[in-house]
Amino acid sequence: MAEKNNDSVDQIRDILFGEQTKNIEKKFAQLEADINSQFNGIKKQLDALNKQLSQNLKKVESTQTQNLSDLQADQNEQMQAIESSLKNRIIETEASILGELQERANDLDHRLTHRSELSDLLKKMADQIAE
Repeated sequence: MAEKNNDSVDQIRDILFGEQTKNIEKKFAQLEADINSQFNGIKKQLDALNKQLSQNLKKVESTQTQNLSDLQADQNEQMQAIESSLKNRIIETEASILGELQERANDLDHRLTHRSELSDLLKKMADQIAE
C-alpha cells in the first residue's frame, strides 16, 4: 500500500510540477551543452597555445644554438689571433735576446783580443828590456 501512495504522490507531483520540471530539465540540458561547448573551445585554445609555445621554444632553442655556435667561432678566432700574437712576440723576444747575446759575445771577444794584444805587447817590451 505504501507503493500505491508513493505512485499517487509521484503522479500528483507530475501533474503539479511536471511542466516546471521539464523546463528545469531543458535548462539544465542547455547549461550542460553550453558548458561543454565552452570547455571544448577552451581546450582548443589551450591546444593552439601549447602548439604555439612549442614552436616558439623551438625557434628560441634554434636561435640560442646558432648564437652559441657564433660565439664559439668568435672565441676560436680571438684565441687564434692571441696565439699568433704571442708567437710573434716570443720570436721577437728570442731574436732580441740572441742579438744582445751576440753583441755581448762580440764585445767580450773584442776585449779578449785587446788583452791578448796587450799581453803580447807587454811580453815584447819585457823581452826588449831584458836584452
